[in-house]
Amino acid sequence: MALMAILSMGWGAAVWAADGSWVVKIPRQTVVASERPMESEPIQPLPALNGAEIVRVRWTFRTSVSAPGLKLWLCQAQLCQRLIRNRGETQYFSGRSAAAPFRLRFQWSPGSHHGTRLVISDAQLIVDYRQ
Repeated sequence: MALMAILSMGWGAAVWAADGSWVVKIPRQTVVASERPMESEPIQPLPALNGAEIVRVRWTFRTSVSAPGLKLWLCQAQLCQRLIRNRGETQYFSGRSAAAPFRLRFQWSPGSHHGTRLVISDAQLIVDYRQ
């Protein structure tokens, strides 16, 4: 019940950055302490990507406070990769469908924040693909 209120989100529409990439600007995410990981709403690609395969995924985000206790994963279906920095890239999802949505998974353990609210902002996901 209260866990559903842990994240306040809404996803922006995917837009084309260039041939072979799709980009999503992810609205602010508010994260509070939880015993269990919480997942975002799906990060949807454009429907025209059927048959395209992921080459690499890049991400960037900022946090409102230092958050050493924050665990953050990028997931596509059941496949997840932990994001240990606020900027990076991976080929972990290479060969998977570029038309499948992603989700962010957050966990901020109780006791790691002393009552401070964490806001993730200026987040962006870039998926490079090939047809």
